[in-house]
Formats: sequence, structure tokens, C-alpha cells
Amino acid sequence: MRNFLSLLCCAATLVGTTALSACGQDNVPQAPSCDAPGVTGQEIAAGLVYPDSGLGADIFTPLRAGVDARFGAANAAGGVHGRQIVYETRNDQAQAPVNRAVSQKLVEEGDVFGILQASVASSGSADYLAERGVPVVGLAVEKVWTRHRNMFTFGYSFTGEGSVDTFGQFVREQGGTRALIFYNVLDATVSPLIAQQLATSLAAAGITSSSIGGDNDPAPDQIEALEQRMRAEGADTIIGAIGAEGLAEIVTALRRNGLPVKVVLSGSQAPTKELLARYGSSIAGLTTFTSYRPLELNSPAIDAYRTNMARFAPELQDANQTLALVGYIVADIFVRGLQEAGACPTRQSFIDGLRAVRSYDAGGLLNAIDFEADFGKLEECYAFTQVNATGDRLEVVNPNFCGRRLD
Repeated sequence: MRNFLSLLCCAATLVGTTALSACGQDNVPQAPSCDAPGVTGQEIAAGLVYPDSGLGADIFTPLRAGVDARFGAANAAGGVHGRQIVYETRNDQAQAPVNRAVSQKLVEEGDVFGILQASVASSGSADYLAERGVPVVGLAVEKVWTRHRNMFTFGYSFTGEGSVDTFGQFVREQGGTRALIFYNVLDATVSPLIAQQLATSLAAAGITSSSIGGDNDPAPDQIEALEQRMRAEGADTIIGAIGAEGLAEIVTALRRNGLPVKVVLSGSQAPTKELLARYGSSIAGLTTFTSYRPLELNSPAIDAYRTNMARFAPELQDANQTLALVGYIVADIFVRGLQEAGACPTRQSFIDGLRAVRSYDAGGLLNAIDFEADFGKLEECYAFTQVNATGDRLEVVNPNFCGRRLD
């Protein structure tokens, strides 16, 4: 028996759940009975796999709240084709073998229809889930997301193939002429790839660049070496393929030593409130980019997100968290897949129907994507957000800055 607890459909309050379901189901008209895993006349079951311990556990906690909010809103509106969405969670500890084990258990014992993967180790189960034809939605933080057509995401970040000139065009528009890219040498896969794709993007826009390696938390001697390189090469732009805190430390040191820096671009998440409070105006102009609409943007879509977060995930006191918005979008993709799958869904009708969607924008939270044409490719359009002059908040520079694909 699935251990699904009720979700606030009756009282519109969240009951600290490990799953979502409808309450008062005796009064809910049943949808047609269908012969598909995880599908009954009243419910459709999913699994959420994410690290509840180990690497990234604290980071991914808000993501689950976002999932609660989107599924809660869908259920309160009557579900999808008359069925309530319910889900079970599994902790993969951010380890590929565990990811495989818990995903397999969800499919074979939990009898779920599909899986939401919010892990850095989803490659562990990817081949198995593809072979079984199980729909998967989530975060494309590994290259495997570009290979399996049962796996859906809203953006490939730097896991996609090729590059785009968007970043180079943005740097040029901001006045940058020569860049130095700082990447994490301890990350043998993602960080060097980001650095290479950024270099290609810069070159396409006529901006010369070079790169230098160091730690995600750069030591003083690494920052000194970076400064010497920038002075020797006449670089006026610093791009960090590292965490926001490490880049903040670099920029602060460069400006303290009188090095003029026109453009600061980060491939990481936007600075947190704590980071802004710590560094203030010394990181003014630090710019980040996302393939989704930033929370600093006033729009009906962001307003709807906040309303649903307050109603269906009140345990997360601060909804202005990137991973909460990401979880909300991932859950929305799953909802859209169920809508496209029809009144009597199968796993294959979910995959075929969602892959055929040509203009998906998560209700205005994304720049529109084509699940077929954009499969496995870097996005051409991004929202750019930067730290304001006083260093106390973030401002949206451009919510939809677009370039072109280079390969």
C-alpha cells in the first residue's frame, strides 16, 4: 500500500506530507478506469527522487515545496482528467547506485506512473527508466538528459550539445571586450565544459577570452594569480564557472586592488540575501542568468506562483528561492504531460504527447520551448539579473535576452 497522506484539498492547508492526494475522495467523480501503472479512477501516482541527505540535501529542500505547490494547485482545480496527483518521495543520497535502487523500487513496488528526478545523480537510473518507458521530468544537470527521449526538462544549462552566442552578445552589450574565465579544477566534468562553452560564445561575439583554473572557494594565491593574468591580458570581464560565493570573493579582491572590472558574469545561482548582506556594493553588477523568469520580475505568472506557494506549501516561509520555483516548474511539466496523455493515459502517450508540445512556457514562467526541436540543446534565450549599485538587491537587466545556436 502506498503511504500517501492527504493534501489540503478539503481545508486548503498542508499536512506535512510525504505525498499528495485528495481528501473527501468519496465525493469526487471517478475518471475512467485505465490499465496503466499508477493509474486508478481517482488518482495517478508519481515518485520524487532527490537527495534528502548527502550532497545538495539542503539545497533541494525548497524544490519539494515547489512540487507540493504545483500539484496542490492542480488537485484543488479538480486534478488532471478527473484524477488527483499523488506522489511518494525517495532519498537517493546524491549517489548514482542509490538513485537506481530507489527509482527501480518506485517503479516495481510503488507502481508509479512516472518519476520526477531532482538529483545530481539521475544518471544512475536513466538507462533503466528509458528501457521501461517510464516518463521522467526534472533537472538536466547531467549529460544523460540529452540522450533519453523519455526524459523532459525545461533547460539544459551547460549539459546540452554545442553552444550559443547569447553570453558573448550580452557581455559585449555590457561593454566587455576581453574576458578571463575562472573554472573549478576539482570538477573534472561540468566546470571545464561550462568554461569551454562560454569561451565559444564569447568568441562568436568577437570577444577574446582565456581561462584559469582554481578552487570553487579560491585561495588568496589563486585570486592573486587571476589578478595578474587580468592585468597582463588587459581583461575587463571576469566570468566565473564556480559558485556565487567564490566569485564574490574574487570580485571583491579585484576591486579592492583597483582593477577595473566592467562585466562580472556568473554561471551559478544568483547571490543569496546572506551573500548580498556580506559583500554589499563590492559585488555590484555581478550578473547571473536563468532559462526561467526570475523571481524579481513582476508578472502574473510569478504572482500565481507565490499565491500557490502560500496556499499549498506554507511550510516554506520564503518562496523567493530559486529551487522552489524550479520544483514548481518541474511539477508543471509533469502536469502538462498528463494533460497531453489524455483521459486514459499510458506512459507512452505521456511521452509522445509531451514531446509534441511546440510552445511550452509553464504558464509564463519560461521563455517558450519546443520539447522536440529543443531536445538536448542549449537554450538561446535567458533572463539576466544583476546585483544593483548599492549591493542590497537584485535587478532584472533583461528578462528575455536571445542569441543564436552556434552548432
